[in-house]
Amino acid sequence: PMKNLILVGAGGFFLELYDYLQSDERAMQQIRLKGVLDDAAQCAQQLLPHLGAVADYDPQADDFFLITIGNVHHRKRCYELLKQKGANFYTYIHPSAIVAKSAQLAEGCIVAPYSVINAQAIVAANVAVNVHCSIGHESTIGFSSVLSPYAAVNGNAKVGELCFLGTRSTIFPGKSLANGYRDWE
Repeated sequence: PMKNLILVGAGGFFLELYDYLQSDERAMQQIRLKGVLDDAAQCAQQLLPHLGAVADYDPQADDFFLITIGNVHHRKRCYELLKQKGANFYTYIHPSAIVAKSAQLAEGCIVAPYSVINAQAIVAANVAVNVHCSIGHESTIGFSSVLSPYAAVNGNAKVGELCFLGTRSTIFPGKSLANGYRDWE
């Protein structure tokens, strides 16, 4: 059965994901783009119906969500708000990405075009892996982290929760990056 997919966040990352999904025939056979949740009263994107603010939306049984926000703290907040309401999350892997069969991806992950996730890598829930990223063998990426374009996490490395790796960032083999969480509020 078709899944109703709701994108969460209507900024630049939304535009990218919307285009990836629209050009992905396999995905479009499995999903129907239902709309976008965004806290702005006047949602800037007119590509999908604006379904309201994240906190005000009550997930339906056939709704699936994909968080299209690059800020790790906003990703976490939206994921947790929806999860508390029993939401289901969609994991999106672009057809040009290479994901090893032994890799583990949790719910709500995004793997953008031309990215590689290697053998026995573990990617936690709500992680965004942007274009041309690589995650080495036996590496771990923590909850709600974001890898910007061309980020490289080498083998046996660990990226903590809520980490933001900027464009062309590199984590060397066997090294760890601590959790990026700070209590901003």
